[in-house]
Amino acid sequence: MKLLKIALLTTTMCLAAYSAVAYSGWFSSDEKEDLELVELSWEDLIPADFVQPENPFNTMSQDEIDKLLDGSEESNARLAELQAEFEYAPIVESLDGKRVKIPAYVTPLDFDGQMKMSEFLLVPYMGACIHTPPPPANQVVFADSGDPIELSSPYDPIWAVGTLRAVTVNSDLAEAGYKLEVEEVMPYSR
Repeated sequence: MKLLKIALLTTTMCLAAYSAVAYSGWFSSDEKEDLELVELSWEDLIPADFVQPENPFNTMSQDEIDKLLDGSEESNARLAELQAEFEYAPIVESLDGKRVKIPAYVTPLDFDGQMKMSEFLLVPYMGACIHTPPPPANQVVFADSGDPIELSSPYDPIWAVGTLRAVTVNSDLAEAGYKLEVEEVMPYSR
């Protein structure tokens, strides 16, 4: 009898624990859907206290620019220093692991006219990384959908939904300060 009570108590405890765990979403196949969806803007990807340094060429005289670009070892070192300061783009670490929705333009990593892709860049404006220098790393998101997604047009903005990771990813086109594990891509609408 005592053994039966222990067995019943153990079974009841296991069922209660399973119910609590299942209710919390641990066993849910739609676990990601249980997480709060945070809608981001591109400004949200930049730390609030970060101030982008002014382009040093905007305040230099022509003589200073000529000296900076004279090709000497000293000028090349200073130019590299200025470029590093200007390109520094910190990310918001607290966004790591958040389930997000962000409006974006897609920049394909392969330029073969394909409309299906599983890896691509998300950028804040059309044509970024293709015809112009790329935006700062905190304004580029490397997107990985696992399975290929199909876009109706590479020129239309989209909403991208997925889990954001605060990791640097380098591609031939740009350095991305974030990676998005894509769940869904849909046409942009407000």
